[in-house]
Amino acid sequence: MNLPQVLIETGRAEIGRQYSKPQMSISQRNAVMSVDQDLAGRLHISTTASKLFIDQAEAFADADLKSPLRRVKENAAKGMQNISQYVAKTAREGEQLKRIENGGNALAQIARQNGERQLPEVGQGTIPGNAFKVKFDYTPSEVSVNVEWPDPNIQFQTFEPEIHIPRWETSAYLKQKEWINFTVVGANVNQQL
Repeated sequence: MNLPQVLIETGRAEIGRQYSKPQMSISQRNAVMSVDQDLAGRLHISTTASKLFIDQAEAFADADLKSPLRRVKENAAKGMQNISQYVAKTAREGEQLKRIENGGNALAQIARQNGERQLPEVGQGTIPGNAFKVKFDYTPSEVSVNVEWPDPNIQFQTFEPEIHIPRWETSAYLKQKEWINFTVVGANVNQQL
C-alpha cells in the first residue's frame, strides 16, 4: 500500500544589523589676550662726590719742609736724646776717672775721645725717601639708581573646547521572515471529504 507523505520545509527568520559610526570632532577658539602698560616710567639717578685725600707731610719732611709744631716736637725729642747720651757719657768718663789709681792713661783716652771730630756721612738719596711716604685715601662716589616702572595690565579670555561626539547607532531589521512549506508526495490523496 502506498501511503502519502507530507514534506515540511521551514526557514528561520534572519535579522540584519546596520552600524553608524560618525567621526568625533574637537575645536577650540584661540584665546584673546591684551597687554596694556604705561611706558612713562621714572628713573632717578643720584650720585655722591668722590673724595681724594693726599697726605704729603712725610714727603715734605724728607725735604725738611716741616710745620713749626712738628719741628718743635722733633727738636724736643732730639734734645732729650742728647741729654741722655751726655749723662751716659759723663757717667762712663767718671767711671774711667774713678779707676785712675789702677793704672792706665784715663785722661788721655777721654781727651782723645772728646777731641776727635766726627766726619759727616755723605750719601746719595732721593726726596721723598720712598714712594710710600705719600699717602692716599680715596672714597669713591656712590651711585643710587631708583626706577619706578608701572606693572603691565594683562587680561586674557579663554574659550572652552567644543567637543562634538555624535552617537554611534546600530539599527536592526528583518532580513528574512520565517516560513513553512507543506508538500504531499506519493499516493493520491482524496481531498474530498
